[in-house]
Amino acid sequence: MDCRDTGRGELGRIGERMARKHLENNGFLVLHCNWRSGHRELDIVAKKEDRIHFVEVRSRREPVMVEPAQTVTRDKQLTLMSAARAYMSRFRLDLEVQFDVIAIVFGPKGPDDLLYKLEYIPDAFSPIS
Repeated sequence: MDCRDTGRGELGRIGERMARKHLENNGFLVLHCNWRSGHRELDIVAKKEDRIHFVEVRSRREPVMVEPAQTVTRDKQLTLMSAARAYMSRFRLDLEVQFDVIAIVFGPKGPDDLLYKLEYIPDAFSPIS
């Protein structure tokens, strides 16, 4: 598994670690974290059974104006799909693909707040042709 730090903010790094742990605790094999192809990045690439999951992680701190999962816009989805195609090609994979989102909302103190909500949204969006 390749999980490197990309230098983004602490909130994002902690959120991605929590998301990775959540996936592993639920039977996923995490293959890569922060995988890059040019300017495109996949937060987490995981496998479960015969399916590859491309997982976008969104972390926010209370109070939130917009739920984190709602920030995965159509443009972001297109970028993720492009990165996923590059990933599948690079590793010569012929498996079913699924796009998931993990949304984490920390309490007002951010990562230091023990209160948080983690929501796993399987099949959050479908590939667009």
